[in-house]
Amino acid sequence: MTRMWVKFGILAVLLSLISAGSADAARKRVSGQYGTSSLPYWRVGALNQKLSSACQRGEFGQRASLRLSIGYVGQKGRGITGIATSNWNLLDIKGLAVPRKTYHIFNQGYSNCKVYVSDTPRRANRNR
Repeated sequence: MTRMWVKFGILAVLLSLISAGSADAARKRVSGQYGTSSLPYWRVGALNQKLSSACQRGEFGQRASLRLSIGYVGQKGRGITGIATSNWNLLDIKGLAVPRKTYHIFNQGYSNCKVYVSDTPRRANRNR
């Protein structure tokens, strides 16, 4: 009888771990999340000090904060960056953005806002 209770206890622990894992994955997602990465958020692109300073002053960032974002869920560098381009969802008061670049904004609205810049992926040619 005791063995049966031990087996039941082990099964209960395993089931709770499985359900906690799926609940944990659901908590890591936010509305408008484009994707996730296990890499640190600062590896998404090159840090741009000029744009980061503009973001800290509220002159550069997403028009609708976190409208589209990437969640970084690895052991190191957890966080969320908002995404914008020169022709989509970008607040750029001083005209600092350039075409064909994607701006990843970390901590928009705070004094430690950082902007990372990467090349915008080319669209596949649909006429091929």
